[in-house]
Amino acid sequence: MAEIVLDNVSKQFADGTRVLRNTSFTIHDGEFFILVGPSGCGKSTLLNMIVGLDSVSAGEIRVDGRVINDLDPKNRNMAMVFQSYAIYPHMTVGENIGFPLRLAGLSKAEITRKVWDAAALLELTTLLERKPASLSGGQRQRVAMGRALVRNPVAFLLDEPLSNLDARLRVQMRAEIGRLQKRLGTTMIYVTHDQTEAMTLGDRVAVLNQGVVQQVGTPRELYQTPANLFVAGFIGSPGMNFVPARLEGKRLALPFGEAVLPDRLEKSRPGDGPVIAGFRPEAVSSAGQGHSHDLAFEARIDVVEWLGAELFVYFDIAWSEKWDLILPHLSAMPEKGTTMFVGRLDPSLKVSKGQTLRLQLKRQDIHLFDGRTGRNLAMMA
Repeated sequence: MAEIVLDNVSKQFADGTRVLRNTSFTIHDGEFFILVGPSGCGKSTLLNMIVGLDSVSAGEIRVDGRVINDLDPKNRNMAMVFQSYAIYPHMTVGENIGFPLRLAGLSKAEITRKVWDAAALLELTTLLERKPASLSGGQRQRVAMGRALVRNPVAFLLDEPLSNLDARLRVQMRAEIGRLQKRLGTTMIYVTHDQTEAMTLGDRVAVLNQGVVQQVGTPRELYQTPANLFVAGFIGSPGMNFVPARLEGKRLALPFGEAVLPDRLEKSRPGDGPVIAGFRPEAVSSAGQGHSHDLAFEARIDVVEWLGAELFVYFDIAWSEKWDLILPHLSAMPEKGTTMFVGRLDPSLKVSKGQTLRLQLKRQDIHLFDGRTGRNLAMMA
């Protein structure tokens, strides 16, 4: 196992493109650490720099206190599992798993023992004589995991390992990878664009956007106290709703009504003026189910998604010109004038498209963001 430290790590390609900027965080010994963000945010490049497939332009990467910037990948003792599995079609499952051990010059008996140990852990013992062509996607992914496992690395690095699987198999493999990491206790760094994978697997998660780490924290911290508009909108499914708002004393004015400022935000309020208000779908309920201080409003339902255990309703909120804010740099902010919002309601409710509902917004669940920087005001106190 290993503690991995990134200290002001940056990456710039020869054409001047900066992929990563001043990245700093520590991955603890034995931790399941997730790198999550949209395509092109730099997460795979960061993973390649840790394992040694990409060079570091600036800063240091340290493993247990030792700088590894100039070490060859083979000398870092890390195991990489790729999105494409990268297993050899002409070899059996057993030969694929044991291939790195054969390259290392281990005896046949030692290779056989380690292959069987890994196969037993991954439930592949009955498949050792089969070729990859006869395996399912999940089985091929386990073979790739087994080939990494036999090396007894200080860290596992997984780059979008489930993206080629269908939705049901992704759920199954997600659980298997999480269980395997807990059983091994080995440091694991996992890259994904899927925030559901990040929230369900990670001990801690680093959210990246445009080469910059936006926030590092536990899944609960990212969900409940997002550092900025990007994290708030990216984490959660569906994501957070955003609307222009104005602070006026202890009251928060929104395009569809007013509410008393939530108690937790009183100390961090920046003064009267425009802000961005955010609320998650579960902060919306049907009228009468919330607190008397909650903000009640009417909305026409445009889309209904009933999923059995969950009910999502989508509705528009229009606002007048006075709510138009000049915030061109905040991509998470909705278009001026109108936008579609989503609420998560009691699934026992019978709701139809085109129906007008009286809804409530739980004021204690409202987040406020600075109108200039996008920072969460609750984290600026």
